[in-house]
Amino acid sequence: MADIDSDFVHLARFALEGKREDAAALLRRAVPALSRRRPDLAPAAKELLAGFSRALGRGMTAQPLPLPVDNDSRLELLRREYPVVLPATPLWTGAVALQLNAIVEERRRHETLIAAGVEPTRSALLVGPPGVGKTLAARWLAHELARPFLILDLAAVMSSFLGKTGNNIRTVLEYARSGPPSVLLFDEFDAIAKRRDDSSDVGELKRLVNVLLQAVDDWPVEGILLAATNHPELLDPAVWRRFDRIVEFPSPDATTIDKFIKAQLPPEELTVDLVTQLRNAFAGWSFADIERELKRARRNSLTRDVSLRSELEEIVLQGLQEAPYWERLQAARDLARRGRSQRDVQRLTGVARDTQRKYIGRGRR
Repeated sequence: MADIDSDFVHLARFALEGKREDAAALLRRAVPALSRRRPDLAPAAKELLAGFSRALGRGMTAQPLPLPVDNDSRLELLRREYPVVLPATPLWTGAVALQLNAIVEERRRHETLIAAGVEPTRSALLVGPPGVGKTLAARWLAHELARPFLILDLAAVMSSFLGKTGNNIRTVLEYARSGPPSVLLFDEFDAIAKRRDDSSDVGELKRLVNVLLQAVDDWPVEGILLAATNHPELLDPAVWRRFDRIVEFPSPDATTIDKFIKAQLPPEELTVDLVTQLRNAFAGWSFADIERELKRARRNSLTRDVSLRSELEEIVLQGLQEAPYWERLQAARDLARRGRSQRDVQRLTGVARDTQRKYIGRGRR
């Protein structure tokens, strides 16, 4: 049972110190218990919470505080985006989309959750290989919730002096907690939340991990703390228990690759067969790698004054170099029918000219 006297003292302290998010978190925890004991106060308590939320929202329009900086280098420790602009419409597999949409829906119905004594997701760990959309997911959450997006600048935070690194991390955490509700992203989280049983690390770095774990535990309910890692095996085991959600980002599946290709390229350049061939060529690739290859094809088509479709076909054919022999032989037949020389066919598919003459026909030399 909640201790009303203790809550009153903490609430007064938060008010005097200007810690609005901490005061809101305490109210959200205490009001449901108060409403059960004093049903006559329930309507007024809910209106108090709603008013507090509106006040926090209005606070976001005020001039933001200056970003914290490293005392020696004077480099900013955070990057801030607000309003958040998405570079493209995100595409994720069904499981990832369900998790991210659930976080947004919880925030949109937070009053319903709080009234039932349930807190919305405050923290999430984003896990997956590079280029699969973890940072984009964090930015999308900030965009959907109309909140500032804060990104830890690891290069500025990390120092050869570990005590200084710890101070920088604490400064970042305090800045994010004291400002308006935001989405804070710790990218490359494994660099600062490594296993504490690593014998190569000194005690100061292990103390830093403890600070991070405590921050996740105590993160105010109004905010969202996200951490992303490409190397989950390096994380301290205690990290996994601290986050409200673990969102695993796999490499894109065939359906998602199809959608991504169509979103990146002009529709008049694509046929069903070409999309299928590109999807097969990109199997196992990340979004970032696929996007880079498609941009390269578009640049080449402009600088070489050739059609984009021919450059896309080159991507498909280059992928055949490691394909089974029967697939390469079939591709060689298709190229020969389209008038490509035997030399080009051998270069693109690896099928020797003698084999072409024997199984495909003489064609052009």
